Amino acid sequence: MERYLDQFEKERVVSRLRIFRWMMIAAGALIIFRFFQLQVLQGQKWRMLATENQFRKVRVVAGRGLLLDRKGRILAGNKPGFNLTVTPADADSKTIFKLAQFLELPERELKLRITASRQFSRFVPVTVKKDLSWEELSRLEEHLRELSGVDIEYRPVRSYPLAEVGCHVLGYIGEVSPSELTQPEYAGHQMGDYTGKAGVEKLFDKWLHGTDGYKFKVVDARGRERPPDAFSGIRLDPQPPVAGKDVSLTLDLELEQLAQELLKDKAGAIVMISVKDGEILAMASAPTFNPELFGSSVHPEQWRKVETDPAHPLLHRAIQGAYPPGSTFKPVLALAGLEDKVIDPGQKLPCRGVYMFGRIPFKCWRKHGHGRMSLPEAIIQSCDIYFYQRGVQLGIDRIAHYANLLGFGLRTGIGLDSESSALIPTSGWRENVRGEKWRPGDTVSASIGQGFVLVTPLQAAMMAMTIANEGELYKPVLMRRVPGVPEPEYREFRPKLIQKLNFSSQTWKIVKGALADAVNTPHGTGYWGARSDKVKIAGKTGTAQVVKSKFYEGKSESQVPLEFRDHAWFVSYAPADNPKVAVSVVVEHAGHGASAAAPLARAMIEKYMELYD
Repeated sequence: MERYLDQFEKERVVSRLRIFRWMMIAAGALIIFRFFQLQVLQGQKWRMLATENQFRKVRVVAGRGLLLDRKGRILAGNKPGFNLTVTPADADSKTIFKLAQFLELPERELKLRITASRQFSRFVPVTVKKDLSWEELSRLEEHLRELSGVDIEYRPVRSYPLAEVGCHVLGYIGEVSPSELTQPEYAGHQMGDYTGKAGVEKLFDKWLHGTDGYKFKVVDARGRERPPDAFSGIRLDPQPPVAGKDVSLTLDLELEQLAQELLKDKAGAIVMISVKDGEILAMASAPTFNPELFGSSVHPEQWRKVETDPAHPLLHRAIQGAYPPGSTFKPVLALAGLEDKVIDPGQKLPCRGVYMFGRIPFKCWRKHGHGRMSLPEAIIQSCDIYFYQRGVQLGIDRIAHYANLLGFGLRTGIGLDSESSALIPTSGWRENVRGEKWRPGDTVSASIGQGFVLVTPLQAAMMAMTIANEGELYKPVLMRRVPGVPEPEYREFRPKLIQKLNFSSQTWKIVKGALADAVNTPHGTGYWGARSDKVKIAGKTGTAQVVKSKFYEGKSESQVPLEFRDHAWFVSYAPADNPKVAVSVVVEHAGHGASAAAPLARAMIEKYMELYD
């Protein structure tokens, strides 16, 4: 019995040893397979992860292309800026605590931001502070080797050497939004990039935005930077950044500066355009803002202050401001009447100060009237009653047709964001929009650029261009060239003849002659404000009424609150006998065009002649 038990115990031990041996063989095979899997099948993956633990890929931000004026002077450039970045995989609690102290930020807020970025990539640096001050930069540089995963990134920051000069036409840049990253035009951008948000910065962003490069830095197990030769056995080549293309604009720096200076402490706009090709030489709007405010971290309080400013400094009045044109609209009726044979230029119509249309009185700006007026005399002296009568003869739809031919009521095609088409009403417009029939009395008001008629300063300059060119209307453009880019790639932004109006030479002669006399003869409304001893200017003044309480009717300008005072207009071209430039000026609530707007246009034209003639 005992022998039987010993034999059974022996066999059981042998069986267990056999099982254990097979388990050891299986374990060994599993270990060998795992080694094979890690070293051979997944070797590339783990080598990359190991390299990432030794090396950090650091983005090198490309500089944005320069914006230059037509003579190569810098309108928008770049200045050095520094951002603080943290690699989430390397940032420990000690590092976050020290950073919060150095940057004077809440530790909890900093920790949450770094932790949240880990879900996207533990090894991609996240920006925790933009635009470090020199004090912050020096303090961090001193302790950088003590901070795990912390780096200082150089980033060019957009700068505008002339501050607010040209701010509306140049525009500004801002950080790209998540929604923009999904759009095709933002291909190649990533979070943290800056892109054009307004003005030519946005219009020409595809050339101005460069291509970022990258470099590598060696780090230890805690993410602290090591000397470059610490891992000399591995070489990783950097990729240098490619800066954006410079863009040469049509603007002239000196003319733009003068325009902005002339509008100082005013609200309004000045546009100067070349009549031969549509190039914009100056486009100023006021009040202004500093575009550098948007090129970095904007404090919410700063943004609210600009956005809620009652003066609306962000409004680009040259293309977004829609104003009644007042008497600057009268050349439209003159051209329409002459071409459609409604107006005999020599026929004189009476002006006694009041025109009765039915039982409604319409007054002339000259209380006791002008007497009998021919068409040239009515333009020169800006007789309202003459044009009331001609407007009724033409009708609103014929007036609208000719206004459209001259560029009113249509977007110009300049390409800038949020351009207004303004409004040239028709009989159908009122019926479709308001559900009301067009009233004949509305035509009387529209005849002198009042009522529902609205235009932008750019459209007004284009009207002057068309008259100066005797019918040639060019698309307004802001780009001259992009050095290094073939011209066909930006041809859409270069001058283009939109249309040629085949009016009779006599029509142009009569209207152009009257506009020249309106400035250069003593009876002309522009004589005292626009006449120049240096160059012969042709133009038309305008005083556009705004809606006001009946309480202020008939009172002197000084007794009327600013918001109820009339807008001042002057639309012109020069030299009158060989036109080169057209200028439109509007000054909000400034009163009479002759005294408030015409001198500004004269100063712009004289400066142009000084620079280019």
